[in-house]
Amino acid sequence: MIGKWALALVILLAAFVWMLLAAPFFSDARQKIVADVLTDQLGQDVLVQDDVSVVLGPVSRIRAGGVLIPSENITGTNLAELALLELDLDVLSLLNGRIDLDNITVDGLQVNMLTQDDGATSWTASDRTKSADVPEQTSEEMAEAPKEESGGILGFLRHRTASFTSIGLTVDDQVSGFVFAFDLESLAFDQLDDGNRLGVSGLGTVNNQAFEIEGSYPTGAPFTTQANFGEMKLTFDGNPIPASDGGGFKGTLTLDTGSFGDFLDVIGLDRVLEGSGKMKANLTSQNDVLKVAEFSAVVDLEKGQQIKAEGDVENLLKAQGLDVKLNARFHPEGQPPADADALKDLKLTGFSTHILGDGNGIEFDEFLMTTNAFDQGLDQVGPVSIGRLRRTPEGHLAMEDIHLQAGPREAPYIVAEGNIRNLLQLKQLDLAGKLSAPASLVLKGLGDDVAASFGGVEADFSVDDTKGHLSLNKLDARTVNTDVWALAAHLSLGDVTGLDGIEFDFDLDIADGAHFLGALKLEEIDTGPLELSAAAQGKGKDFATRLGLAAGTSRLEASLETSVAQGRPTIDGRVFSKKLDIEDLRKAISGVVELGKIGDSTKSAEEEQKLGDTEASEPEFQPLVLPEEDDKPTDLVDLEKLFLDTDLTVTIDIEEITGQQGVSSLSSELIAQDGQARLGPVEVTYGGGYFKVAAEMDLVETPELLSVSGATSGWDFGKILDAVGLGIDAHGTLSGQFDVTGNRKSVRTFINSMYGSASISMSKGDVATSLLELAGLGIFPWLFSEEFQQGYTDIVCVVAPVQVNSGKVSFDSIVAETESVQLVAQGQVDWINDTIALRAEPRRVGKPLARSAWPFDVTGKLSEPKFKLDVGGSRSKRTDGADEMPADRKPCVPDLRQLE
Repeated sequence: MIGKWALALVILLAAFVWMLLAAPFFSDARQKIVADVLTDQLGQDVLVQDDVSVVLGPVSRIRAGGVLIPSENITGTNLAELALLELDLDVLSLLNGRIDLDNITVDGLQVNMLTQDDGATSWTASDRTKSADVPEQTSEEMAEAPKEESGGILGFLRHRTASFTSIGLTVDDQVSGFVFAFDLESLAFDQLDDGNRLGVSGLGTVNNQAFEIEGSYPTGAPFTTQANFGEMKLTFDGNPIPASDGGGFKGTLTLDTGSFGDFLDVIGLDRVLEGSGKMKANLTSQNDVLKVAEFSAVVDLEKGQQIKAEGDVENLLKAQGLDVKLNARFHPEGQPPADADALKDLKLTGFSTHILGDGNGIEFDEFLMTTNAFDQGLDQVGPVSIGRLRRTPEGHLAMEDIHLQAGPREAPYIVAEGNIRNLLQLKQLDLAGKLSAPASLVLKGLGDDVAASFGGVEADFSVDDTKGHLSLNKLDARTVNTDVWALAAHLSLGDVTGLDGIEFDFDLDIADGAHFLGALKLEEIDTGPLELSAAAQGKGKDFATRLGLAAGTSRLEASLETSVAQGRPTIDGRVFSKKLDIEDLRKAISGVVELGKIGDSTKSAEEEQKLGDTEASEPEFQPLVLPEEDDKPTDLVDLEKLFLDTDLTVTIDIEEITGQQGVSSLSSELIAQDGQARLGPVEVTYGGGYFKVAAEMDLVETPELLSVSGATSGWDFGKILDAVGLGIDAHGTLSGQFDVTGNRKSVRTFINSMYGSASISMSKGDVATSLLELAGLGIFPWLFSEEFQQGYTDIVCVVAPVQVNSGKVSFDSIVAETESVQLVAQGQVDWINDTIALRAEPRRVGKPLARSAWPFDVTGKLSEPKFKLDVGGSRSKRTDGADEMPADRKPCVPDLRQLE
């Protein structure tokens, strides 16, 4: 009877177990049991939504669908979703109180590793497999226990064979902006070497780039991991650190990017760079610290640029103990760009820096930028803090919430903050800050006392490139803490490289020039107050500038406006002054000359001695060598292009010039239209004299030629003789005119190539000598002449017409005439070949056929002429036989030509 009841009980128990494992009525129970077991094993909550089936046996096969692992930190998000889960359960181990799961098969897995803006993650990093209520295991118990490790899912899989198919892994970090979408065909965890080594292999894509992973992880022995992302290869060879030494691991990480463009594709950034890169570093992970040692990286870009980095990081996870040297070259090696001739040609050619960080910010111990225009060392840049480095939705690498300073830490010269939202191309930047620097920064060579008297400069600035080019939105500068000078300036540039959209205002006031020079330890020249002002506005092809200069009581203003009318540029300019005092200008120029002596007084005795030795060693005489011509304005401005392409009008009007006897005004005008250019007439009155000159160019027909013409009058003959050092008392008013044309390539070329005519004349003068009468009258008539008695000669007139042709001046009728004598000269001067040939014959007025008592010749070199007196005189005659002077004889016309 008892046996029957026992058999019935076994049958009933078997039926119950069968029903529990197979009957639909117990489906919820099966789901909960499996969910609880997985929750305990994984250390995270697990839900099973679909039915669970079991194939009984000593090792039962469990099959479940719709398995979910909800995120504990982000509501409504699943850390993982499994379409199908199969695994083996060791029933004997279960009866002994241990759960042993193995041979796991997963199909249709989706893992979501999400990080929100606030830092919340979809996974839980805490270790829940070890409860505080569970007593510590002894070493013997640990040895007998299955080889399990804490650490969530990865810890659960560490000593189990597992196979995954159709796997999706999404790593979406909203803090960094990076998204990695893994689509794996398979991922296998194989227990090898009797369970003492885990082999990992996987195949699929990441961000649509081919992906492979191979790993070998022996228990307590060196391990290796190799992953390929397209052409990119990542390898990590490491060793576990024993628990007795703190646990963790260490090893060497190497990365070969292959195509750098593919690397950017993998990490989800715009493919804006091409090339290749390599990296190597030693990593140590222990106690929540990731140490990086002997880090080195080289990126070679396709156009020859190169970026290098090397250094160490004490804890990469918190950016602590950062010590990295960074060097960049932005051109092929040995092929720097040509020197910049304009701001638009300026290029950054490289930089180097030593970066230090303590977790609270980054400091550039030394920062050196190189361009094709200058080298600039900034020895104290930093600290720099970066809010975050992230990928933007547009696929750019952004550096946001940057805070930086430059100069001494306790009193930085520059403090700024902003963003760079496209770091790889240095675009989409905005930066604003303040500059505050003492004058000693630029005047430190003159001594602390000098620099202190000049105070300092403060400025507010902001820049961005929101319009597609770099713009200086504002720069407002001013001097502070000084009474020596006052500076106020404002500048904005819509386009920095093209100088477009400019607004500029500049005012510099020096209340006392002597005080200013004295502050610089220079001679205190009384220049009076000095002012300099400038303004400019320009947008597109419309541009206007203004310049103002003031010295003492003098004021000078200049303005220039450019515009485009009917597709042709137009320039209108004006230089104006109501009053200009020569003495004010002289003092101002003297002050500028004195400023040129800055630093001379600071030379050490040793430097002065070296300078003296150098000067003493120079030869006393040197051969005459013509110096090369200095740079000319025409080297900077293409006048031919300017005059051909532009309509130009510039007027000069100085109403009153004082401070010099006889100087009163200056006026002129420069006009260029349709390739025809004309300067003048330039009109100047000076010392009772008058000067008027004009210049013309035809850029269409003869662009290489310049024609200059003009006239002058009112010049005192005696003052000119005094100026050249002859010391002869004379009076008379000189007049002249000229009209010459030459090649405008240079001043020398113009003089040597010019051709045309010129003349000088004088009337109603006198000279304190009677030698001209002696030469024309002979000795005895001269002794009884009126001129000999009065000691001077009245000059009726002088006329000197000449012809100029490519370095030669020829003349056949230079006439100087007194009441009694007419001197006629003819000949040629060749300054290119250094020759002169001149013949002069003085005769009585109205007697051209009479003998000339003392004619003379000047011949030989122009630099060393030979004078020869023709003793015995000479006679002239007309070939046509004319021998009578007309009744209406004309003065200063050769008498020989007037005969009838």
